[in-house]
Amino acid sequence: MSYRINRRSGYHRKKQYPLLIALLTIIICAGLSLGIAAFWQNHSEKNIVSSPDPVTAEVPSSQQEASSLSSAEESESEPEPEVSLPEPDLFDYSAAVPVSDRVTVSYFDDALFVGDSITAGIEAYALMKNAQVIAFTGINTDTIMTREVIRNEAGELETMPEAIANCEGIRKIYVMLGANGIAWIGKEHFIENYGIFLDSIRQAHPEADIYVQSILPVTAEKEAEDEKFANAKIRSYNAALQDMAEENNYYYLNVAEAFADENGCLPEAASPTDGMHFGPKYYELWFDYLKIHVANPDEIDRYRLNSALSSSSTASSLQTESSSQAAQ
Repeated sequence: MSYRINRRSGYHRKKQYPLLIALLTIIICAGLSLGIAAFWQNHSEKNIVSSPDPVTAEVPSSQQEASSLSSAEESESEPEPEVSLPEPDLFDYSAAVPVSDRVTVSYFDDALFVGDSITAGIEAYALMKNAQVIAFTGINTDTIMTREVIRNEAGELETMPEAIANCEGIRKIYVMLGANGIAWIGKEHFIENYGIFLDSIRQAHPEADIYVQSILPVTAEKEAEDEKFANAKIRSYNAALQDMAEENNYYYLNVAEAFADENGCLPEAASPTDGMHFGPKYYELWFDYLKIHVANPDEIDRYRLNSALSSSSTASSLQTESSSQAAQ
């Protein structure tokens, strides 16, 4: 009886070994499978990160955030440079050029005087020799753009705009027109053509200071003889000239106030011949007025006289002139 029992016990122990081995084999295989799968997944992710597509690869969000923060910090620490705007022109073009400090005669070294017979007198009387003059007797706003009246160095005639364009080293230009056209040219047409002429000057010399001078008055006898030259009419044209100068940023010079008497007329003694043209004495009065009516501060600084000398000289000049006119 014990023998059978022992055989059965041995038989059962002998059957248990293959099952155990099979179980261990399954566990080992499962572990290897999981390990291989984990290794392959990790290897694939590394390949994706280390070898991005050069066209479609995206920067990781963490790097994008860091880049955005860096750009924001740079923009805050380095402000954009300010755009420098040109300084505004503070001159009040609605008013005539006011009294300024007196400048020396060398101020006119780079000046150009443009006009009709009145301006031509600057050369005729050999006055203001350091300035250039382009003028012609009988020229008016209707003919100034097309009439060939100025002879150039080659001996050929050219228009005044052409002659002005050929001038060099010009920094200020004084224009006076109207004496030859006010009698028959309508005011609107006169101003329109005057403006066209001034535009041609500005185009030729964009850096120059352009002064529009008022039409000068005539004597009481002159306007009594011909109402077309009435001083009231001249003042009306001058008002239109000043408006045009304001609209186009030209300096307006009320030179007429240096010539007019208490009645707004040119003194009879100034022009006893024709009531319009005058001699050297009144040209000096004209130039004295220009010396103390300079609009550009830079030009004043370049040619400024001592203010005390300026005040005494101006007062003395005006007092002498007033005494002379009263005596006459």
